[in-house]
Amino acid sequence: MGLVSLVENNRNLSTIIHLLHEYGGHCYLVGGCVRDHFLNISSKNFDLEVFHLPSSTIIDLLKPHYEVDQVGKSYGILKIRGLDIDIGVPRRERKTGPLHSDFDVQEDPYLPLEDAIRRRDFTINAIYFDLKNQQIIDPFSGIADLNNRILRHTSERFAEDPLRVLRGMQLCARFTLTPDPKTVDYCKTLSAQYLSAERMGQEFTKLLLQSVEPSAGLHFLKDTGWTKFFPEIHNLIDVEQDPTRHPEGDVFEHTGKVLDMFAQNRTGIMEDDLTVSFALLCHDFGKPNTTFRDSQGIHSYWHEIAGILPAQNFMERLRVPKHIVLQALTLIQYHIEPRRLFKRQASDADFRRLSYNVGRLDLLALVGYCDCAGRIDNNEEICDWILERARRLDILKAPPKAIIQGRHLIELGMEPDKDFSKILLSTYFAQLNGDFTTLEEGIEFVRRVI
Repeated sequence: MGLVSLVENNRNLSTIIHLLHEYGGHCYLVGGCVRDHFLNISSKNFDLEVFHLPSSTIIDLLKPHYEVDQVGKSYGILKIRGLDIDIGVPRRERKTGPLHSDFDVQEDPYLPLEDAIRRRDFTINAIYFDLKNQQIIDPFSGIADLNNRILRHTSERFAEDPLRVLRGMQLCARFTLTPDPKTVDYCKTLSAQYLSAERMGQEFTKLLLQSVEPSAGLHFLKDTGWTKFFPEIHNLIDVEQDPTRHPEGDVFEHTGKVLDMFAQNRTGIMEDDLTVSFALLCHDFGKPNTTFRDSQGIHSYWHEIAGILPAQNFMERLRVPKHIVLQALTLIQYHIEPRRLFKRQASDADFRRLSYNVGRLDLLALVGYCDCAGRIDNNEEICDWILERARRLDILKAPPKAIIQGRHLIELGMEPDKDFSKILLSTYFAQLNGDFTTLEEGIEFVRRVI
């Protein structure tokens, strides 16, 4: 489907464009929707850049028909609520300070088109489709760069927004792009020092949830020197591993391959995928401080425990939601357990106790699978075994429910007091150990033991 047909088949988009053209505007499709068209990727998000009309006029024209969100008004960006349509007005920007938000922004609906294009980040995002004349405008050869899978910055104005380095990270990973050496060198001159944590977290989220080859994004960070702004990732570089078990190389390389494996095995549930991907990105953050070599080889004992604090610091700095952080930290702490359980052919009691500690054995099995598949192990058998046992015990997504409740203790004549919760907890642990499996057996256990 061509870009003209793409617009015509979207009734709201074509209506908005017709309305703006009727009142003297000149609309262009820009950014991701145009890029995705040339990559034969379906796009549901549309960015319009409108010349010859100020944003105030655009709002007046659209408000009778649509809900216009003015959250981005100070940057000349309007959002059509519920329609995935963003409308931008050309603007002039002047850097006023070190922060990401330190810009003096002035709308300029009559800004020359070539100046507007120069302020875009990468050539692949600087392809314009003139909706009035129905022609492609591509002054920076973005289509050729797409065809050659090259990531290249547009102009010297790239430096105005250092967040673009992290955008390059996730674009390389999403579209398997090779960065142009000059772009890499340019990125080396920029700093993440004043970028907002939320915006950086958004780019890492895109890397983890949307990319087909996350390792390409990590290598972009490394090549540009930007891993230094994320020391937990930077410290993985050159941390050696046993080559018989990790022929892929150091811990940094291993982490990239683990994430690449997960990119092929996402669940499609956003919160679960975000939890697992952050757990995998951070799962070996403890190795730099625990790895040593002796006559027996290279070891990193208890790295899963040592990695909890740096993983927590990393995720909290990026403003990852707290519930995602907590579950990811649990997966990190227990990420070696699937192999250990399989190796000793663990009992049902072992599984129930692990489910109590982890909560989500389905996610732990996925973490374990990707961790091993990111080296030489083929542990599909281990993953299937873990999942089968967890399903049979009905603890795949949650620990077993307590059979003995407070009301049962009261029925046995016990008075609620300070020891009541302790009795319930010890009874629950007995249930996990397999000391009883039914209510009748549980009541008899309480009578006999407590």
